[in-house]
Amino acid sequence: MTMTFSTTEIGGLTIRTAQSKSSDRPKVVLTNGLPQSIRCWESHWEGLSERFDLLAVDLPGFGMSEGSGAIMRPSAQADFLAKVFDAFHIDQAFVVGPDVGVPVALSFAADYPNRVLGLNIFDGPGTWPPDFSDVLRLAVRSRLARWMGTVPPMRKRFMDQNYEVATKLGYHHYRPTPEAKAEYRQIADDRVKHANAFVFLGSYGKELPKLEAKLPTIQKPVLITWGAEDHFVFPSNAEKLHQKLPNSEVTIFENAGHFSHEDAGKAWLDRFSVFVEGNLK
Repeated sequence: MTMTFSTTEIGGLTIRTAQSKSSDRPKVVLTNGLPQSIRCWESHWEGLSERFDLLAVDLPGFGMSEGSGAIMRPSAQADFLAKVFDAFHIDQAFVVGPDVGVPVALSFAADYPNRVLGLNIFDGPGTWPPDFSDVLRLAVRSRLARWMGTVPPMRKRFMDQNYEVATKLGYHHYRPTPEAKAEYRQIADDRVKHANAFVFLGSYGKELPKLEAKLPTIQKPVLITWGAEDHFVFPSNAEKLHQKLPNSEVTIFENAGHFSHEDAGKAWLDRFSVFVEGNLK
């Protein structure tokens, strides 16, 4: 089964989604990574569709969804995710947050616990300060660096680098489909989305300390998976999250990079499936 995309107006924004409906299977909501989109779920879509009722959503300002300004911070994205649940008549679901989806999923679980059955988070930050690569740390810590990244001639260099991360540097061995590469090029070259990413990263200094303080209150089960070869958001972040989350478990995938679910392939799918089945009400 291939992903079929559609758009929905939610909260005044045009949001891109994909669904695979099955009323008798566990509900799973998938979010996106950066600088990618929900096409990061293409390689797993058939396998996931055979096991779960799926909704994939490009969060506002990311992927192919509209959004900018105040929505570009994890807590606001979590509030928006509640609107997504309402729009698609989802009472409760397992939520999967890769990369930038990690602080969004954790914020959602902390602020809307009755809507979460469990989380799978990977390759993104949830504590402060996160263990980042030098370039990513600079983008988070330096307002000047973020500004420079949005004006010529640096903007083009960053856009090209983002595309390389999305299609090659973020992986150990997997390579996205031609359709995904074309979409990631479009996202990387979009000036608004490029600026949105810097706004989101710039919010971490205020947002992540507040989120970290909430982590011990999250009682829902959390599966933390990670790529052992993640050279952007280091695997040490997984242990930091595990120590703060009272009902969590960790799996590190060898030979997997930043986009570890794609690199790990069937190993991630099987691990996630066991997690869901073990935590159904």
